[in-house]
Amino acid sequence: MSEEEQTFEQWLSKARLFGQQGQNKKAIEAYRNALLITPENLDALNEMGLIHIHIGEQNSAIIAFDLAKSLAPDDFRGYSNKVEAYLTLGSFEDANEEADAGLELVPESAELWSKKARALESLLKIDEAIEAYNKALIYDSSEPETWKALALCLDAQEKWAAVARAYRIAAGLHQKRGEERDAESCFKFADLAEDSQ
Repeated sequence: MSEEEQTFEQWLSKARLFGQQGQNKKAIEAYRNALLITPENLDALNEMGLIHIHIGEQNSAIIAFDLAKSLAPDDFRGYSNKVEAYLTLGSFEDANEEADAGLELVPESAELWSKKARALESLLKIDEAIEAYNKALIYDSSEPETWKALALCLDAQEKWAAVARAYRIAAGLHQKRGEERDAESCFKFADLAEDSQ
């Protein structure tokens, strides 16, 4: 079958396979071919944008995410991914503003709250970051990375009991997933926090 005869699904499959193999330029090209057939596909736009971020092409990523947002303003992924692009650029104010824009539409998105917290943490607004991480955990308390990020913010404030608690929760979540090395690491950090009291 020639390239011209391939379907959207075939191009999307190819793009994902290239992405998994680390062939990022080929993946982007396959996503572009898929989008020529179905230009409004949010999965293809967001996935292509994430690959752009991965290879340091943040401006191309932002264009893809802006397009995704314009096509589906209620879909939080465009906002969340654009926040990620800004975070990797070091544009923390922009990241925070984009997170706020997304949260206006989807206030219960743990992912957006967590990314907002990362932006605030990078802006050294630790109290606000802690508040945002806690919001993220209200909507999804099953993500150990959020608990560990919260622990780091609490560590900056020397709230040792809260640091230990957050690490122990993260450790338990890692154990449930069978991630013993990560769990062990979290338990060690919890012990260190308790020893600092």
